[in-house]
Amino acid sequence: MSTGDTAQIRLTVKGSDGKAYDIFDADFKPYFVFVPSKEMKKEEMMELTAFDGSSVIKPTNVEGGELTLFGKKANSYKVYTRAPIQVPKLADSLLKFGNCYEYDIPFAKRYMLNSGLFPFTPYSIQFKDDNGRLSLVSIKKIDEEKKPKIDTNLLCFDIEVYNPLVITRPDTDPVIMISYSYVANGKTGKGVITYKNIEKEFVEVVENEKAMIKRFVQIVNDLDIDIITGYNSANFDIRYLSDRSRRLGLEFDLGRFVGGTRIERHGLVDRVKISGRVHVDAYLVTRFVATVGASERILKLNSYTLKNVYEAISPGKKVTVEKKFIWKLWDGSSKELEELATYNLNDSDALMEVYNTVTPIVIELSKVTGDMLTDVAVSTPGQLVEFTLMRYAQEFNEIIPNKPNEMEMKVREANPIEGAYVKTPDPGIYSNLAIFDFRGMYPSIIISHNIDPSSICAECEEYYESPIGTKFDKKRKSVMPVVLKLLIDQRSVVKKLFKKDPGNIELGARTTALKIVSNSFYGYLGYARSRYYSRDCAASVTAYGRQYIQQTIADSEAFGLRVLYSDTDSIVVLLENHTKDEAIEFMKGENKKLPESMELELEDFYTRGVFVGKKTEKGVAGAKKKYALIAESGRIKIRGFELVRRDWSKIARETQRRVLETILKEGSKDSAAAIVRNVIDELREGKVPISELVINTQLRKGIDSYDTMSPEVAAAKKAVQRGQKTRDEVEHSLIGYVVTRHGTSVSERAELEEFAKDYDPDYYINHQVLPATMRILKELDFTEEELKNKGKQSRL
Repeated sequence: MSTGDTAQIRLTVKGSDGKAYDIFDADFKPYFVFVPSKEMKKEEMMELTAFDGSSVIKPTNVEGGELTLFGKKANSYKVYTRAPIQVPKLADSLLKFGNCYEYDIPFAKRYMLNSGLFPFTPYSIQFKDDNGRLSLVSIKKIDEEKKPKIDTNLLCFDIEVYNPLVITRPDTDPVIMISYSYVANGKTGKGVITYKNIEKEFVEVVENEKAMIKRFVQIVNDLDIDIITGYNSANFDIRYLSDRSRRLGLEFDLGRFVGGTRIERHGLVDRVKISGRVHVDAYLVTRFVATVGASERILKLNSYTLKNVYEAISPGKKVTVEKKFIWKLWDGSSKELEELATYNLNDSDALMEVYNTVTPIVIELSKVTGDMLTDVAVSTPGQLVEFTLMRYAQEFNEIIPNKPNEMEMKVREANPIEGAYVKTPDPGIYSNLAIFDFRGMYPSIIISHNIDPSSICAECEEYYESPIGTKFDKKRKSVMPVVLKLLIDQRSVVKKLFKKDPGNIELGARTTALKIVSNSFYGYLGYARSRYYSRDCAASVTAYGRQYIQQTIADSEAFGLRVLYSDTDSIVVLLENHTKDEAIEFMKGENKKLPESMELELEDFYTRGVFVGKKTEKGVAGAKKKYALIAESGRIKIRGFELVRRDWSKIARETQRRVLETILKEGSKDSAAAIVRNVIDELREGKVPISELVINTQLRKGIDSYDTMSPEVAAAKKAVQRGQKTRDEVEHSLIGYVVTRHGTSVSERAELEEFAKDYDPDYYINHQVLPATMRILKELDFTEEELKNKGKQSRL
């Protein structure tokens, strides 16, 4: 934060007494790194200036240092300024004298990088009281075994808004209820605040909307909350409360200390900053966890509504109320008001369950990377890697590279990197298989061959030469391989501890966090917006990957194990007449040939597997990443089928899943075909509920911006034209539609889910159920006509 024309760092600290403290560090000064194009004296640099309106900006100090940039020594200087806002302005004026670096690092992140502080980590802190203001004297990390147990105070919340037009308008539509659920100060509790009389023990009734918002803020303060979480709360709940408060002449401030509550843009999403507290949007965290594949239960969801996520992770069912009816319940009977209050409270209860499932991973990511939880909760895997590398660059005395400009990004994007080697399978049903994986192949390659932009050399004496001819210095200690080895070694230790204590949520989350970061290094190397982009490095990693996987395939075939399929870092082999012991013997032999940090592992043995084909110009070939397997333990592994696609109805996805499970578990093609025939009969007879026929698709722009009239666009347009929906409701939203009987084309027959009165059985048979299942059943020699003929096969 800034005080006058100077800058100070404010630390929010949770004491061993359970209280939060606001401690200021006025000694840390903002700076950037300057590399002059020709020799300059310190005195010359101190006279360099920039103009900010009528004021002149000059360095407050200049320090020389021994820094390197991508492994090469740079004649560099740290140029200090009075305030963080002056850093980019002064750096811009110095570009005519040389190159400037690290001028775009926010002041708070700069402090975290230089101080070596990690969030959620115990420290011994000394401070002094300067007329009521606490000033930092010293800070020292506490040994892990001596750390005190300090719990964080958590509050989950949800709001309901009066919505007679379905869309909510902050200027006119009031907030009618706020629910909360908390774990704080060793206690748990929950409730609903509202201003209509509702006879429920969990309901607190206040005078009006203004009093309700003030009461919610008071509860947050009274409980001394550390972390506030909502579901899509950055985009809706907190934004709406803030907008309504302004309309009511009320200051909406959830802050613990002076500084307020504000919403900022962070990349492609919004982030809420609350002074002295952390806001976590559980919706964004859930999407992140699903995207990185950290939760199988969430990964398979069709959409990430709170209801869907809660029911995926919990055995319970969430209380539901259709959003369009909320205003009617508010205007309704006492029983309807009770229903609305129960629904509102259930949202906060469900959110607590979701938070406890997904957020521990993000908290551990904060500990691993050293970045603040507010930033980690809205970050991509690449951003996590970037901050990790920036942090360790300090230890290596490396200058942090600049972000690329638009021209550099376009050049990078126009020059793609060759990917992994894939051996496609012959489509069919197979028995007695094994899968071998290279454990962390790409991270292992980076470590084993010292791959880093600073390691690239032309004339070094000892080097690794990649299959594409790039040389990497064997002797150089480089940031990326060192950090990766550190992360992987940490994960190995944590995994062993977790194996001994499988119920430990913190250990499980830390294992996942370490895996997420370490597995993202390769992608960040080849990412066009990366500070550490290197085409030579990224292309060398994939080239090594192709080399190792192809050599393993050749060795496997020579051993007598037929390789059915391979992709990136794994191979699927048919054991046929070989025993499991022989397969493990092959694996051990391969590991003797690999570099020390690389290892081929047995994923599992599988009793049966289904591999499907795809149409090509030359006929039918095996499909990549589309298979289903059942392990000896009964565990089913499904990859690439429509089960995870939004644009398939539930009836199509569920029928496909049942067909796969029947083939894998029973090995019966006739039982699988019978499932499809029964579903077709139920569709023809009108017995399938409309809710199972909804097709979900994202509208990514305005409904008038589409060149073609797709079903989802047509359904949305009709609802708007009839006054059933507003443009704001449907545009840039996830649309659920049903294909009905009324109309000629599919688009004419499409209606939004809530307005569909019937469905077209032929459409769902021919364009949903059969396409989803024939990918499998055609490998068993069934045709569409046989499945549609009510169980009578035409062939003999």
